[in-house]
Amino acid sequence: MPSPIAQRRFELVSQLHGRMAELQRLDASRLRFSLGVSLTDVRLPFHITPEAAALFPLGARQLAVMLLSRHRELVSEGEFDRFLLVEEYATLPALPATLSPATGGPDTRAVAELATLTHPLLTGGVMAAWLGPGGGGRSLVALVIELMRRAFGEMRESRGREETPALVALMLSSQLPGLEGTLRALELPPSVQRQLVTATATGVYLALRLGVERALREAQAPEELAARIESALGPMAVLGGSKLLLTGGSLLYGCELLAGVPDAEKLVAQYPGGLPVDAVRATLEQALAADDAVARRAELAVALGALREGLVHAVRLGEGGGFKSTLTQYLRELALRPATLTALLADDKARKALVKDLKAYAETLKGPPAEALVHLANGFKEYTAKAPASVAGLSRAGAHARYAEVATAFVCDLWLERALFSPRRMLYPRTGDEVEGGLEAEYQAGRLYKLSTKQQPLLRSSVSAPVAHLFVDVKDFTRRTQLLGGATMADFLRREFYVPILTSAKAHYGGMVQLADKGGVSVNNLLGDALSLSGTVDRLVELARDIRGHLVAYEKRLAQAISREQVEAALKAIEEEYERKLQTARPGLRPILLREKESALARGRGEGLEAGVFVSYGPAPLIITLEDDVFGRSKVAIADRINESARGTARSGAARARADARLAQERQRRGNPSLEHPWLVFVGAPLSVQVPYPAEAEAREALKAGDLAGAMRALEQAVRDSLEDAAKHGEDGPGDIYNSGVALSEETLLAYQEAVGDKRLFYSLQVAPESLHPELHQRYYFPPEPLRLTVGFHPTGELAEMFRFAGRVMFKGLERKGGLEVWELVDEHGVGRLFARHHAAEWLRAQWMAG
Repeated sequence: MPSPIAQRRFELVSQLHGRMAELQRLDASRLRFSLGVSLTDVRLPFHITPEAAALFPLGARQLAVMLLSRHRELVSEGEFDRFLLVEEYATLPALPATLSPATGGPDTRAVAELATLTHPLLTGGVMAAWLGPGGGGRSLVALVIELMRRAFGEMRESRGREETPALVALMLSSQLPGLEGTLRALELPPSVQRQLVTATATGVYLALRLGVERALREAQAPEELAARIESALGPMAVLGGSKLLLTGGSLLYGCELLAGVPDAEKLVAQYPGGLPVDAVRATLEQALAADDAVARRAELAVALGALREGLVHAVRLGEGGGFKSTLTQYLRELALRPATLTALLADDKARKALVKDLKAYAETLKGPPAEALVHLANGFKEYTAKAPASVAGLSRAGAHARYAEVATAFVCDLWLERALFSPRRMLYPRTGDEVEGGLEAEYQAGRLYKLSTKQQPLLRSSVSAPVAHLFVDVKDFTRRTQLLGGATMADFLRREFYVPILTSAKAHYGGMVQLADKGGVSVNNLLGDALSLSGTVDRLVELARDIRGHLVAYEKRLAQAISREQVEAALKAIEEEYERKLQTARPGLRPILLREKESALARGRGEGLEAGVFVSYGPAPLIITLEDDVFGRSKVAIADRINESARGTARSGAARARADARLAQERQRRGNPSLEHPWLVFVGAPLSVQVPYPAEAEAREALKAGDLAGAMRALEQAVRDSLEDAAKHGEDGPGDIYNSGVALSEETLLAYQEAVGDKRLFYSLQVAPESLHPELHQRYYFPPEPLRLTVGFHPTGELAEMFRFAGRVMFKGLERKGGLEVWELVDEHGVGRLFARHHAAEWLRAQWMAG
């Protein structure tokens, strides 16, 4: 009695028993790509293209119309005529009236014959036609086979790390919940709607099952993987849950579940780690025996199932020419119309007459046709209302066992669906609105699984070219805003920061979306005191030079607008004015007047605009788009190298403390207070002492007691450890950065050299400071350490740019990289101009002679 589908349910549950942890989650470590911030927060981004997704509703609608057309006698003429205008009706393939498949190869015929046993309305003739040329079922089968073929290929390429076919099955299952709604939207006649929807969904399930079976056979898939694939596309996934299986006339598991399935949900919940099939079957038998009304319905279901199997077998023989067509047509009517069969069983006179006629006619036949009719006659003969299962030669207890076995298959499917709830939630269907550039950009970047009818990989390897990321940050933004006021600072930034930089950036704009044309510059984010851009490395380095040039030009405009004497006179007047006010002010007003004084002095000084620029190099940013009905559309650029470039504009006082101290000493030694640093980017790792909390607490307690010596002894070990650590790293350890110029990572420098290699001659130099021209020493203080320089020349011999190795930096939050080699783009408006004047030609000549 249990159908082949029921038997397979038992096998699947047995194979997956004890492996719930694997079934219930997607392992991020085995996925080629996934989103999510932890192993438990996994999101698998995927997209099923419209042409592939459309095969599900189109195939289902076509099968529903085919079945309605085949069983048109079940509805009124007016109800059916409405469907003559449905688009699918005009393109229906030929619909044979036979219960047996009229066409198709071995696989198609096998599925069509199985279909006749899964639902009274699902005939083999219609199923074979739907799976044949022009049928939507054929397209569904082809889609599954092709996608699975690609999935197995990509699984082999990953050396089995990712079970891609199981993922594809889960993704395809995302299309199934909408099928019932699609069919109900057809507005099928109410009298047959539930049965037609159930039969159609069952047909779709069988088509998907056929595609999976053929793909598994071709790939020779391991049993455990095959079980996970089949589970994802199980009957309940296609039929939208358990309701249609219980109330839509389904015979999928062997007989109609007229008695329901007692405590099905409770049984599933009782065995979360694995479903013991035998224990469930025994529990259901006990539940049937305990309720006579339920038991009677179960016995009738078993009887009807057995009789229908006999009818289907006889009809197939009759359609094959085994006996006369009028009998074949009558038996086919009984097999297709459960109500007619039930009415016959209730009419003893008609039932007995049929038994007599069948036996009499069987005597005129030989072989299988005669045997089939005799078997069928005996079944009808044995039927009684009190013991209906006698038609199958079963006692009441035997019927309960048979029904419990069928119901256990239902519980197995319910258990599988509950187990797949979590992995299905991990699927992340994408629409294209989530990121700038849409689905194609995500697919090309290797961040999206795409299921398509086209011959293309499910998941591409990342092909996005690395790009540069520039971050520019204004110094002392918070302090200046407090002094000058928000409106004044906003106008100042607009005029002297944002607009000039964006104007320069527009000269390099390539009109791309997410750098899709592999050229140009794109603005990522505008912040209160900073700006982030991404683009090709040559254009961003050039833009960095433009930004530095603008800052220098602004400083010059400030100096030309008003003389130093005028500024000093104005500041003196402000000082005197506020001194008078402070002398007469009440104590409570003094803090307010002091803040006003600072603001007035800041305005009077007209402080220059100082900003740091850092250029990093790495993967292109991911642009996320957010839509909100209140706040509108927003964009956010995400890339780890954007974070790196932002860290690179930091201005850590500790990073330049050593350089400032040495400059101060040199000024005093020379008696030259106007001596300056030649550089604008500093890297330093000042000595620091890490004090464990117990030592700190002990030192504080000693200080409270006035024991300074005891406090020093408490810190002695921490100081020693820090000194030993500093000695181990020496001068080459990574430090912090102070950037008020233009800096870039070594990776960026190398990429820049490669990008402009046909327009530059680059040389690496090591220069002793004492060899520099006296004019440089007159204006700047150069520490005694040798200078590491990378110098670029135009083909005509002019100095193009000069880079100085600033040191190795450890950015907070990016410690895993172990430090970053940082270079400064030497300011061509300052010390760079003197290098060009006094040393460029000499360096170029030396390189030519050496080369």
